[in-house]
Amino acid sequence: MKEKLQSIVDSRFGQTADKFYNSVWYIIAIGIICIIAHSFNIPITGAAILTVLLVPSLIFCKNSFVLVPIMCMAGFVLSYETKPNRGYFNDAWKISILCVLAVIIITAIVFNLVYYRKWRLMFKKAYLSISIAILSGALLVGGIGAPLFSPMGVLMALTISIVLFLPYSFLLNCGEYSGRKTIEYFAWTMIVMATVIFAAVFLQYIRNDFDMTAPKNFLELGYAISNSAAAIVLITMPITFYMIYVYKHGYLFFIAIAMELATIMLTFSRASIVIALPGTLITAIGLCFKKKKGRIGYYIACGIMCAIAIAIMVYYREYIFGEINKFLTGVGTGSGRTPIWKEGFEEWKKTPIFGIGVWYLPQVNTGHYYHSYHCTPLTYLYCNGIVGLAAYLYHRYKTVRLTFSAKLTAERIFAAMSVLVLLLNFLLDISMSEPLHLVYYSILLALIECDVNRTKSESVLQQAVIETEPNGDNSMDVKDGPIENKILKEGE
Repeated sequence: MKEKLQSIVDSRFGQTADKFYNSVWYIIAIGIICIIAHSFNIPITGAAILTVLLVPSLIFCKNSFVLVPIMCMAGFVLSYETKPNRGYFNDAWKISILCVLAVIIITAIVFNLVYYRKWRLMFKKAYLSISIAILSGALLVGGIGAPLFSPMGVLMALTISIVLFLPYSFLLNCGEYSGRKTIEYFAWTMIVMATVIFAAVFLQYIRNDFDMTAPKNFLELGYAISNSAAAIVLITMPITFYMIYVYKHGYLFFIAIAMELATIMLTFSRASIVIALPGTLITAIGLCFKKKKGRIGYYIACGIMCAIAIAIMVYYREYIFGEINKFLTGVGTGSGRTPIWKEGFEEWKKTPIFGIGVWYLPQVNTGHYYHSYHCTPLTYLYCNGIVGLAAYLYHRYKTVRLTFSAKLTAERIFAAMSVLVLLLNFLLDISMSEPLHLVYYSILLALIECDVNRTKSESVLQQAVIETEPNGDNSMDVKDGPIENKILKEGE
């Protein structure tokens, strides 16, 4: 049976399928399905097509990074009209179809794990495993002794922990990282994802006659609201700049940068705008000194983009300085954030060690269900106490140390920049407690650690080659032992 399966995997069809799933066309196909399903309110049809598209990748592809596009965009088939809490999935036949699809996907995943022997590796200890475990433990014990308790809050904490750890561990231990090739695959995923969000936002503007007076009232996308959609697009910008950096005619990717920047502006998400505008300007100028290929075209495109960014900042200068002045004079409310922060602080003082628990978040008296206090450090402090904040800061320290633990590469720099803009956004908006954003964060951590491991291995290999000397039979002996053993030893 195994030999027959192997012959199918190794067949021309299997090789063609593997090539397709590792190409940008697979990513584009997912994006198109998401746009159609979202626009026409047919999430079940979209989910069914995505399942049909996904299953062969689990059969014919050993490299787990082919799952990244699905992990990033599968939820985009939802629209505001088809959100579960609006009753769209109350029909028995819809639930039945989703259950069948879930069984098919789970079966394919189990096959992939067993056939390619990944189940032995997926929970292998990695550099960030301990810090993530400590952070997860702080989430689960948060709220001990607090007056409010809810099993749903414990389930929320468990969900956050799983989403934070699983993509990171799975991709790191089961994925085949190939440096630039893998980062480009991820970059294309981010660009297509930003395009899907842009299409959804633009469609909402069309449906509402381009009403610019209150866009946040209609920018409910189902899988995200205006602020969270802008935060997702914000992540895509640094990795899009990576494509500009590595390609000779990379300045053409400025079209994608312009689309991503326009999407953020259309959401009116100030937390993302305040990072996106200066970030675009600084990165574009910085690449002027680093880019080696296609400089003339880049300088022209960079000049145009910088001029547009400066013009936007100048146009909104009164508003920007007005908001800054409000906070400096103590009259700013931060779009409702300040009252939330104050309320959380008052409650936290009652149980400062373990906090008030994640389950307190739905109780915030704002009329909304919040996944956070719109600030990651405050969320971990209020919900999980001093223990939670210490765990978060330790995790933050480990991620910074990981990033700089090997010679920096362009791949790791731009991946780290995506993490940075996400964390900066998390200081003012939804934090590291929102599952969708944690998926992207977890994938980025895996990419960074994969690049560190690859860089260290290459460095050890180069050093080992230098230390070799030819013997009489024209073979190469390593002074300190076989090259493979030395690489393993250094890796440990």
